[in-house]
Amino acid sequence: MKTNGKDKSLEAYKIFPYVAWGLMVIFSFFVYNITMDLKAVTENLQAQTKTLELKVNTPVEKITDFET
Repeated sequence: MKTNGKDKSLEAYKIFPYVAWGLMVIFSFFVYNITMDLKAVTENLQAQTKTLELKVNTPVEKITDFET
C-alpha cells in the first residue's frame, strides 16, 4: 500500500477512501435490513394484538370456537 509520505495514519493510505465508503455502504445496508425486519415484526405484533383484543371484547355467548 502506498502512503502520502512518512505519515503512517490510517487516512494516509491511498485505498482508505474506498474502504471507508465501502464500509459505510455495507453498514447502511445492514441497518436497512434490521429496520425492515423490525417493521415486519411490528406489523405482525399489531395484527396479533388486534386479534387478541377482539377475543377479549367478545362476549362469551358469541364465542363458537374455544381453543385449548
